[in-house]
Amino acid sequence: MTGEEEDGVDHKQQEQVALHRWAVIAEAAGQKLTAAERGALVRQIAARAHTHPDGSSRRYSRGTIDRWLRAWRAGGLEALRPSPRADTGVVRAHPELFAEAAALRLELPGRSAAQIASILYHRHGITVSERTVRGQLRRAGLHREALAAEPKAYGRYEAARPNERWITDVLVGPWVPYPKREGSARARLFLIVDDHSRLLAGGRFFARENARACQELLRRAITRRGVPDVLYCDYADPRIMPTLRRRACSAG
Repeated sequence: MTGEEEDGVDHKQQEQVALHRWAVIAEAAGQKLTAAERGALVRQIAARAHTHPDGSSRRYSRGTIDRWLRAWRAGGLEALRPSPRADTGVVRAHPELFAEAAALRLELPGRSAAQIASILYHRHGITVSERTVRGQLRRAGLHREALAAEPKAYGRYEAARPNERWITDVLVGPWVPYPKREGSARARLFLIVDDHSRLLAGGRFFARENARACQELLRRAITRRGVPDVLYCDYADPRIMPTLRRRACSAG
């Protein structure tokens, strides 16, 4: 759980939070530290989890730790108390606002907390701070970094039945003879895959990528597996395709 800011709390809780913040920054608050030493300590602090007074485990960004250090130097422990928030309780009083904020983030993961807060205000006339929106979304796992890291799922595209569509392509293989020397040539791996079952209808290495190789591979595949309704060729060389069309027509 992250804890950039704490919402409205009473006096005792404010003191506990201030002491907690001091415990977090204490090792980086030494006046004899150089800027480089302090920066290294802040990075170490940011990398660790810290037990909050409420019992939760929280991590704080380097920006937050630097801000607490500046506050402590300016006003001591009192300056580390959380400030009263003008929008405290707004989201709890209007839970639909968070649901809408979450929908806005999911709709466009790059949309900032400030933009979401502005949209909520213009739609409902209720002011929710950018900080509140950011904290609520982060606690729900909807911060932009997490959404950007999620793998995108795409629906599988496939034919409805075997032999409805074959897909063929050519992969450039190793040098033959190998290691490469004078007279070596790249082997070409020709493949035909059934788009429904993903069965390899045909596959063979050839020395050259030409009409003869395509014709031979297609002849072998049709002999073994039957005639497809559609043959999709990714390497549609205009010199090769007429020959393939003739072979397909004679086969089917």
